[in-house]
Amino acid sequence: MADYLESTLLTLVGTDTSVPAGATEILPGDSRLHHAVDSAVLPLIDALGPDEIRRHPCGDIAARFGPDTADGLLLQTYIVSQHGNLMADPHAGRVVDGETLGLSGPTVVGQGANQNKGPMAAALAAVRDLTSLRRAVWLTVNCEGRSSHDGSRRIYGDLEVRVAHSILAFGTNLAVSLGNRGRVDVEITVGGSSSHSSQPELGRNPIPPAAAVVARLSDTPLPPPHPDLGPATATPYQFRCDPIAPHTLPSTVRVVVDRRLLPGERPDEAVDGLRRHLDGLWPELDVAAGASMFPALVDSATPVVSALGRFPTMYSRNAFDAGYGCSLGVPTVMFGPGKRDFGAGVVTAEAVSLSDCRVAAAAFSEAARALCG
Repeated sequence: MADYLESTLLTLVGTDTSVPAGATEILPGDSRLHHAVDSAVLPLIDALGPDEIRRHPCGDIAARFGPDTADGLLLQTYIVSQHGNLMADPHAGRVVDGETLGLSGPTVVGQGANQNKGPMAAALAAVRDLTSLRRAVWLTVNCEGRSSHDGSRRIYGDLEVRVAHSILAFGTNLAVSLGNRGRVDVEITVGGSSSHSSQPELGRNPIPPAAAVVARLSDTPLPPPHPDLGPATATPYQFRCDPIAPHTLPSTVRVVVDRRLLPGERPDEAVDGLRRHLDGLWPELDVAAGASMFPALVDSATPVVSALGRFPTMYSRNAFDAGYGCSLGVPTVMFGPGKRDFGAGVVTAEAVSLSDCRVAAAAFSEAARALCG
């Protein structure tokens, strides 16, 4: 398994699946990403001999191992690499001594190694030797590149994957993530009319009411904090004026608010609540929902957690894809090799310990046998 895992991981980090420079997302069906999946990832999965492979036009893969049952395990991997943007030679995958990077033993360096490709290599190694399965184990490749649930919607919906348990292969420091907050972008547009800034009375300046919108966010009604996931929040993170021209009042200001969600909250309800909270501030005020992700929370006694029971558990305040499976009633946890911090290291030097990848591969395999063998 060690040789296979190492060579597979080097193949994956040597394949460019990064968000393009100057962009913050990859659109569904991106041709460059689709080519990478077809040329590098699909052959790796096909060589494992699955009983069935389903493809989506956006590039997602769903490979079934074992009988076609609806009570099996989804082992989901991700292909888009969003970190490591400032690495030197990001796709020159190489093995180094991990001590220099604060890791133990031989370590693979390359974009995506820590975030998603170390976990993906571990998942591929895990299903390699699965035999005598009584329930389906689905190995999927999710091509989501916009920090939303769209890829999972395609896998569960368009590809019709049906399971009773789900593990998302993602870097968690080899801890089992039992839950995370959700999020929804609340896009607030404040309208006005342009004029020269020397004669502001001829226009309607939307900047002061937009500033009032930002100020009122501090009083947004929110549920009480969750004991493990922390608080719900409403944080403005974009403030854009349009048009930008010399000595010109803008005609619109757009404020984007990151509304973090706790279990029991839904994105549409959170947007409606913020809309009511801001009502009356300005006649031309539009509040709309942008990209969203559901919160996730899994009871520690569920079978998928028990199947990974020798590992510690954790909770995250970040939003991840686990919320989608949970929203469908499928207990979904995250687990895999790779650091969970988002400091400078994930920007300039992505790396993952091969020994951690082997531990994760064994854990995925044991969980699959416990739930489906």
